[in-house]
Amino acid sequence: MPKIIILLLMRLMTSKPQKRIKIEIQLMYYFDKKSTFLRKYFLRKIYYVYHCEISNMSQIHDSVEFVHPIAVIIGSNAVIEENCTIYQGVTIGSDFFGNNEMPYIKKNTKIGAGAKIIGAITIGSNCIIGANAIVTKSIPNNSIVYGVNKIKKNLNV
Repeated sequence: MPKIIILLLMRLMTSKPQKRIKIEIQLMYYFDKKSTFLRKYFLRKIYYVYHCEISNMSQIHDSVEFVHPIAVIIGSNAVIEENCTIYQGVTIGSDFFGNNEMPYIKKNTKIGAGAKIIGAITIGSNCIIGANAIVTKSIPNNSIVYGVNKIKKNLNV
């Protein structure tokens, strides 16, 4: 069965916002090159229903979880690998300088509510970014980030 049919059926069969936003993001990506009208439809639906701004040019793996999909902002050049968890109020975007470079978030990272990840940085695998943390520097694997760029390195998380 074609991917589009499966996604549309899944969208109709769930009422949980955590699952619906994932499906609607996948539909937005699916229609990115195929139909401008449908891509914009899902882009606006995500914005008006969840108050999230997720660029169709970002790269978000299908396995990324949005625990409370409210007020999440993900910029156009952001990359989020598999099995990441994103809570409400997270911003992933560029700084005011440079050429619109954005974060690269590696697999199994958890991003707490209200966290801001800004600039051309890399967040390592298996990291935890605490609630309301501000991250503007690259983070090594297996780290916990809290406050403003405060890092506990190489923890077994």
